[in-house]
Amino acid sequence: MILRRLRRFRDRNRPDLHFPGLTRGQAGELRAALRRSLAEKGATVRYDGRHAIIQHPRQGRVTVNLENLIGDVAASQHPKAPRSMARAFVSSVLGGEPSDTLTTANLYAGLRLRVAPTTHLVPEEEEIITSATLHGFTDDTVVTLVLDTEHTIQTMPLDRLREHDDVDTLVRAARNNLRTELLGIDPHAQLHPGSEDHPGARFRSFESGSYYMATGPVLFPELLDAWAPDLDHSRGVLFAMPTRHILLVREISTGEDLLEGLGRLAPVAAQVAVDGAHAVSPLLHMWHEGEVTTLTSFDQEARELKITPTPYLLELMAADGDPGF
Repeated sequence: MILRRLRRFRDRNRPDLHFPGLTRGQAGELRAALRRSLAEKGATVRYDGRHAIIQHPRQGRVTVNLENLIGDVAASQHPKAPRSMARAFVSSVLGGEPSDTLTTANLYAGLRLRVAPTTHLVPEEEEIITSATLHGFTDDTVVTLVLDTEHTIQTMPLDRLREHDDVDTLVRAARNNLRTELLGIDPHAQLHPGSEDHPGARFRSFESGSYYMATGPVLFPELLDAWAPDLDHSRGVLFAMPTRHILLVREISTGEDLLEGLGRLAPVAAQVAVDGAHAVSPLLHMWHEGEVTTLTSFDQEARELKITPTPYLLELMAADGDPGF
């Protein structure tokens, strides 16, 4: 019996595979605390890795990412952190006013466009994203509608929104709200220069705590004019949205300079997406004359990256010599 207790103690103190930074014991306490807090609101939950799939009698099924909550609990030394943080988390997720009881004015004020990933989703997430999709954006993302309220940000099925107004009108409101939000922030902008031998291997990064930072390309070129007025986007730009809070951008140039830019920015985008929280897209994309094209593919398991320039880019690279592809 003593050996059995010792094994249980050791098991509780081993790292939890799905809740990084927590032991199995701490992770179990957090899962139990979430389940209790949700039960108090009449909801049930099941866990899929770092996701909680919540079924609520009024709000329906909601899939939430627990990554930030896990990190907050792991960083706290308070013995009651799992219980108190779980209760606060559940209140933030389910405490918001449901869309069917919002006034029209509040609904319009809360709508935003959001670029959402379409890969590596659990089935419930995929269903939610599909129901809210306006159109495809890149090879691995779509543009959706979300409702941003005081307590939570909810991906909104288009069928529910049609009960309030026609989708085109709602999209105009969501786009205007997104523009106001992004033009109102002051992102941390940084120029990453190339080397002496490869000066073209340069790009810019824009980082912010805004939930909508990666959605910035929806507002190109207006956003570029505001955030980087010296950036020449006359030929278009290369861009990446590796995580929710980071945007990478580079002007499209010509010749060897453009080749070096592609060769630098593509792997950086993939690495930031793999290493960062809230990944959106590990791929590199091009914006040109209002059109968006994806330029890379990435096998995350094999760590294989492939760049496929468009005929337009190949022509620009050949302008000063052999493009090398």
